[in-house]
Amino acid sequence: MMKRDRTRWLAGVAAAIVMILGAPGPAAAGQSQKQDQPKKKKEKKPKRPRAADAAEQPAPDEPIDPQIDFGGRGPRVGWKQHPSFRVGSWFRLDYEMKMQEDGHASFPGAANFTPWELHRNRVGVSGYVTKRVDFEVEYELTEKELQDKDIARGALPRSQWKDVDVNVHVLPTVAQVRAGKFKIPFGLDEMTGVTHSDFVYRSLGASYLDPARDIGVMVHGRVFKRGLNYWVGRFQHDGDNAQTHKEQGGDNTVAARVTGAPLRVLHPVFKNLEIGGAIAVSDVSDQSFLKCDTLDCPNGLRGRTVVTQDFFFESVYVNGKRKRYEADADWTAGPVSARAEYTLQLDNRIGEGTSNQTLSDARGRAWYLAGTWLVTGEKKKRPVKPESDLFLGGFGAVELAARVERLWFDSVGDTGGVPYRSPRAIDILPASDRVLTFGVNWMPNRFMKLQLNAIHEQLDGLGDRQHALTKPVPDQFWSKVVRFQLVL
Repeated sequence: MMKRDRTRWLAGVAAAIVMILGAPGPAAAGQSQKQDQPKKKKEKKPKRPRAADAAEQPAPDEPIDPQIDFGGRGPRVGWKQHPSFRVGSWFRLDYEMKMQEDGHASFPGAANFTPWELHRNRVGVSGYVTKRVDFEVEYELTEKELQDKDIARGALPRSQWKDVDVNVHVLPTVAQVRAGKFKIPFGLDEMTGVTHSDFVYRSLGASYLDPARDIGVMVHGRVFKRGLNYWVGRFQHDGDNAQTHKEQGGDNTVAARVTGAPLRVLHPVFKNLEIGGAIAVSDVSDQSFLKCDTLDCPNGLRGRTVVTQDFFFESVYVNGKRKRYEADADWTAGPVSARAEYTLQLDNRIGEGTSNQTLSDARGRAWYLAGTWLVTGEKKKRPVKPESDLFLGGFGAVELAARVERLWFDSVGDTGGVPYRSPRAIDILPASDRVLTFGVNWMPNRFMKLQLNAIHEQLDGLGDRQHALTKPVPDQFWSKVVRFQLVL
């Protein structure tokens, strides 16, 4: 019995030694069989269609992304967003171009516009130095020239230089300083770039009450994890929109704007709801270098129709302060968006009565409500980039848009007298334009956009003011506009 046990023990020890020396056991034998079998080739993943790749490329009118690179450390050129020149990671220069061709049609007899017009032909450069200093320069090539009669009375053309400025990142995102010529921070619609607009024309409030571009210095940034954006600046005048061949506009403007998403903590639906507000104060005077029939031109508010540019409210004499107030909301959710804005402008009329008495403030007000829907399913952004490029086998992106708005003028308060139409009226006779716009936008690719707008206008309270219009204008009428846009 002991001999048999000893034999089993020796056999077990021998087996252990053989295993240690590397003889294949059952598991090892199985692995050896697997190794002898030919390896299966990995299946190649199908290549994504080129249209999908194009959808991920940055659009030319997106904010410049410093991370876009072409490889290499020395001087190099490329074209992912714009034709671009780079030196290492410290210098970038982009070449930009914007072109817009418009076609118009309105009521019979409308003559203040041409059926087809090269509305915008703008070129420029932008970039950065050391990623701490941004710069941009834009120049308009198709600015309309003044007529001889305008030059004879001293009118000056609008500057063909648009955004010409330098932006210094003092503290990244928190505090930046911008200097030069750029938009005064006022108004959601006005601050939205024209190539990002959902409609052919900006709202009437943005066109006639908001300041637009001027020369100045501004501090801006983002705080609270980018939950609050701010802009504060001082400017030489009160913007291009206040200056025309007849209006000199105001001076010494101080403006501030804030935006944020305070309701995002309440519910996910409010995550992309941004609420904003702005204020701007300027000096205005009745002493103008522009002459109208040997007298100084009134320097106050004005209102014109959308397409035909007929005056439905002409300027009044103002003197003192010009105050602008604005509130807005901007919301997006998947393929849809909604915007709303309200603007109030008040002009002092100190000593502007017929007996040099001070009159109540001249007042202009405007509001709009707009919505869009991308029927092709893209997520709403500005600019919209189609998921399928027309020239790479797709169709592009299609968007429906609608906007209702009103712009109206009068004076503050009521003295009990009869309102009338005069540059020195005690009570200004009210006048307004109600506008309804329906639009279809087609983006074949990230460079092009085709916009079709049908615009209905209703002029309220014209009455005996028809004589003030450049020609008889119907109380209500439709206009049609088509715009082709190319951005490089």
